[in-house]
Amino acid sequence: MKFKIPAWLNKKNILRLLINRYFLIGLGFLLLLLLGENSLVYYYKLHKQLKELRTSKEFYLNQIKQDSINTIRLRTDMDAIEKYGREKYMMKRDNEDIYIIR
Repeated sequence: MKFKIPAWLNKKNILRLLINRYFLIGLGFLLLLLLGENSLVYYYKLHKQLKELRTSKEFYLNQIKQDSINTIRLRTDMDAIEKYGREKYMMKRDNEDIYIIR
């Protein structure tokens, strides 16, 4: 199979197209959109980063809420203080032995 080039596509028409000022302005505009300082690629990267930051913001807001609940509970409840010390710092009473099974 041989590829046929259309009749209207010849060297003279291509040269006219490349010299046409509207084509050059349009080509410059497209290059500016793709490669410029405020290009579409840069906008996409910023949008993606903004999306990631919003999800991390939600995560940290939930963590803050959970930690504030825990601090209130630790300030008021002695059983919660004992449980926290046992779980986080492996504390024990004087008269007991602890066996850790993993």
